Amino acid sequence: MEYIIYPGCLSVTEQYSYEVSCINVLNHLGVDFTYAENVNCCGFPLRSLNSFGWIYLSARLISVLEDYNKPCILLCNWCHASLTYALKILSENEELTSWVNDLLSKEDLRFNGKLVFKHLLEFLYYDIGIEKLKSNIKRFMGGLKFSIHPGCLFFRPRDIDRPDNPYQPRILKDLVELLGAEANVHLDCCGWAIYKTNSDTGLTLAGNRIKTAYGTDGIIISCPHGGEMLDKYYNDACKTIGFNGEVPVLYYTQLLGLALGIDPKNLALNLNKSPVKSLLDKIGV
Repeated sequence: MEYIIYPGCLSVTEQYSYEVSCINVLNHLGVDFTYAENVNCCGFPLRSLNSFGWIYLSARLISVLEDYNKPCILLCNWCHASLTYALKILSENEELTSWVNDLLSKEDLRFNGKLVFKHLLEFLYYDIGIEKLKSNIKRFMGGLKFSIHPGCLFFRPRDIDRPDNPYQPRILKDLVELLGAEANVHLDCCGWAIYKTNSDTGLTLAGNRIKTAYGTDGIIISCPHGGEMLDKYYNDACKTIGFNGEVPVLYYTQLLGLALGIDPKNLALNLNKSPVKSLLDKIGV
C-alpha cells in the first residue's frame, strides 16, 4: 500500500532528527510513501487565539491530503489532534463546513471529511506490527532501561479519539519493550505549551522531566514539541533547575533505527543536543 507523509511544521524546520530518522526507518522497512505537497500548518497553535483561522487551516490541510486518495502518516501529536478535532467539529456543523468550503473553492479545493490518517507510532504498532518489527531487529536492547514520554496529545484529551489510552498509554512502551529494553511510562509535561509565554516555567517543567529520568538509559520521545523542550533546550532546562546529570533524549525512530542496524548518521543522532553519546557507547555503535 502507498502512503502519504505529512511531517508537520517542527519536524521540517528544527527537529530534523525526527524527520530524518523516520524517513530512513520507513525506507528500511520497505514502506512505500511520498511527501504531501501544497500543504500548510495544521493551525493548532492558533486554536486558542482564532478558532476560525484554526479550523480553516486544518480543513485546508485535510482537503489537500484527501486529494492524494492515500492513507496519511503524521509525525506530530499536535497535527493528529488538530485534524481529529477539525473532523469532529465539521462533521457536526453543516454551516461551518459550508463556510470552509466556500473559502477552499477559491483554490479548487473541497473538504470532504474522508481522510484516513494515523500517527507514526500507530502505523508502526498496528500496520507494520510487533512481529514484523521484531523480525527485522539486528541489535536488541536487553539490559537497557528507558523512561517513556509519549507526549500529552498522544493520549489526551479524552473528548476526541486519541491514538492511545488516556489512563494507561502503552503503545510507545510496547514499541520500546519489543526491542528488548525495559520501559517505564512517565506522563509529566515537557513544558512546551507554556514555554512561549513563560520560558522559565517551561524550562523548569522540562528540567524536572529530565531529572525524573535520571538513572535510566534515556528518555524516548515521539513528539517534536517534546524534542524541542527535552533535547534542543536540554542544557537550558537542566541549568534552570540546577541538574547536572546526564540523560540522553532521543526519538523512538532513532532507537528503533539503531535496533534495525541503521547507521547513527542516517538517524541524525549527531543533531541531538542531549548526551546521546553515552547511550551509543553502551549499545556499542
